[in-house]
Amino acid sequence: MVEKFGADELLEREWDLPAEVVEPLRGQVDMTPEGWIMHVWRITTEIADIVQPWVDEPIDVESGSWYVSSAQVD
Repeated sequence: MVEKFGADELLEREWDLPAEVVEPLRGQVDMTPEGWIMHVWRITTEIADIVQPWVDEPIDVESGSWYVSSAQVD
């Protein structure tokens, strides 16, 4: 799941990710063999390149307000 937080640090929006992102994300975040993303990871340029197709607004990596969360992708 991709999460976007506002300046007040409250969650503004979130996007579910399809199963096809599991393998590409494995090289960027810790993930269980079952496809669970472990912990919360700030989105880097590399992660943004993987998840951007499923997020309907541009990911601003420099803002520090975008994360990929500990959610199972299916």
